[in-house]
Amino acid sequence: MFSIRIKLVFVITLITVSSFVTVVVSNLQIIRADKEKALSNSNFQVSELVTRSVETQMTEYRRGLEYITKTFVSNPNLAIDPSYFPDYVWVAILDWSGQVVYEWNQKTKLEDAGLDVEKLLGKKNQDSLFQEVKQVLSLRDGWLLFNSTVKPVFPTFLFASAVKPPGAERPSHVILAEIDAAPLFKQIHPRRGQDLILIDSHQNVIFSTEDSWDPAEIAFKDEKAIEIIRGLDRGRQAQISISYPHRESQLSWFQKFKDGEGITLVLQEPVSALTAGSEKIQFQSLIVGLIVLVIAVNLIVLIAGRLTKPIQDLTTLMQKVGKGEFSARIKVKSKDEIGKLATFFNKMLQELDDREKEIERAKSKLIQSEKMSAFGQMSAGIAHEVKNPLAGILGYAQIVKKKLEDRPELLSHIEIIEKETLRCKEIVENLMRFARQEKAQFLRIDVNKAVRDSVRLVEHQISVSGIKMVQNYALEGVGIFIKGNTNQLQQVMLNLMLNAQHAMESKGTMTVSTHYDEKSSRVMVVVSDTGCGMSAEVQARIFEPFYTTKGVGKGTGLGLSVSIGIVKDHRGSIEVESLPGKGSSFTISVPLDDDPLGKAEVAASAKSGAA
Repeated sequence: MFSIRIKLVFVITLITVSSFVTVVVSNLQIIRADKEKALSNSNFQVSELVTRSVETQMTEYRRGLEYITKTFVSNPNLAIDPSYFPDYVWVAILDWSGQVVYEWNQKTKLEDAGLDVEKLLGKKNQDSLFQEVKQVLSLRDGWLLFNSTVKPVFPTFLFASAVKPPGAERPSHVILAEIDAAPLFKQIHPRRGQDLILIDSHQNVIFSTEDSWDPAEIAFKDEKAIEIIRGLDRGRQAQISISYPHRESQLSWFQKFKDGEGITLVLQEPVSALTAGSEKIQFQSLIVGLIVLVIAVNLIVLIAGRLTKPIQDLTTLMQKVGKGEFSARIKVKSKDEIGKLATFFNKMLQELDDREKEIERAKSKLIQSEKMSAFGQMSAGIAHEVKNPLAGILGYAQIVKKKLEDRPELLSHIEIIEKETLRCKEIVENLMRFARQEKAQFLRIDVNKAVRDSVRLVEHQISVSGIKMVQNYALEGVGIFIKGNTNQLQQVMLNLMLNAQHAMESKGTMTVSTHYDEKSSRVMVVVSDTGCGMSAEVQARIFEPFYTTKGVGKGTGLGLSVSIGIVKDHRGSIEVESLPGKGSSFTISVPLDDDPLGKAEVAASAKSGAA
């Protein structure tokens, strides 16, 4: 057990540390939330700038291609000047049926890149691209963008649009153009420490700033990000933290373009960016906390010592009181609450000392008084059961028994007379032994035998009054031994049985039983009746001295108060259960004899009985 001083120091230290940790954690959470909000605003601004830049560039490319288409319609012999359209690598105009009506390529760029026009993805997949563009752009106005890079050193993208003449119900031409991606990439710049990825509607990477990105690997393989992109509507944004098994979790921002049929901008940076600088804050907080903690502990130890010293003295004295030493006193050194406590404690010790002496003097008187009271109540029932007449009856019965040995039909009746006379003689002897005052001596006694002897003292009186007596004994035929005094236990049993008799008013059933609890090594004696029962208010007071519910002259009110004292002397307890009109049940619980051999004997008997 720890002293109050140590507990006080521990509790206050724990409160101080908890408060400090709570403040630090709260501050870190606030910092993280602020950083997350700041990163969200920054990502929104970066995505808006990149989106606007890409959409502006695509709008310029579309205007250029529409100009080329309109010029071609008016002049089929059109020759495109590369100086006006330096980014275009290959351009094809197809009518609405898919027929190529005009095609041009910038040979200089293709030769510098070492590419043949036939290897361009737009040229190779011209028919399938036309069908996809026709299907999408027949429903709405817009443009499409795909990664079409063939050589990583010469990145390109395929731009597709449809031209709709004024007043026409549907477009008349589809334009496919392979465009040099380098000028567009120069306009895209992410924030420091951030990766930017531009993805087309086929989940191919158009552009990425990741160090590990290989332009030859155009497929975007981040399945978690792809799943988020598929669930995002055009023109919407989302910020989500994504966990990966083999790299740090990423705080990811997604921006899906309104145009481009699914082009998405992805901004990613490590989640650790949210906690950047928190280590420094934690270290500084730890230093401050340790300083505060050292100062607080020293103050607590100093104050706790002054507060707990009187309490320690009081504890030492209480230990002596627990051993029955009421003569010691505590020194009063102050007039505060602890000083007042010491004064009242000394007063209480004096009162306990006086009361203990008075109780010891009165105890023996009460026990003897109650014995005589019980004896007086029983005297009417045994007036005719005196010793000398019984001895004469027994003697003559034994003489007749010898003379009638050859008359078996009469011999059984004589044996009954002899048996009942012996029982009456035993009752008288028990009464005389019970009435003798003696100093309580605790011996090894059999509970079942003590209970049977007690029942025999009042069995005739109870039976004559019209009450049915039922007896049940645990481990029948085997002794259940406790350390106790037979006379005192009989006095308790007589009190309980006579009280039960009065409660039933010459009708009902009284049950006396014993029970053995192997688990707790205790024996229980139960006296129950079917009488008038008791209310909760009466039950709360039945063990008070001189409290009785009987009429004047019918009881002293000492029976149960003396009985509970006797049971406590036997290290036992009395419990009562009662309901008005339903009867009462008193249970005496007493521990078995501490002798290991005795306990083993009872336990073995219980197991053999269960078997």
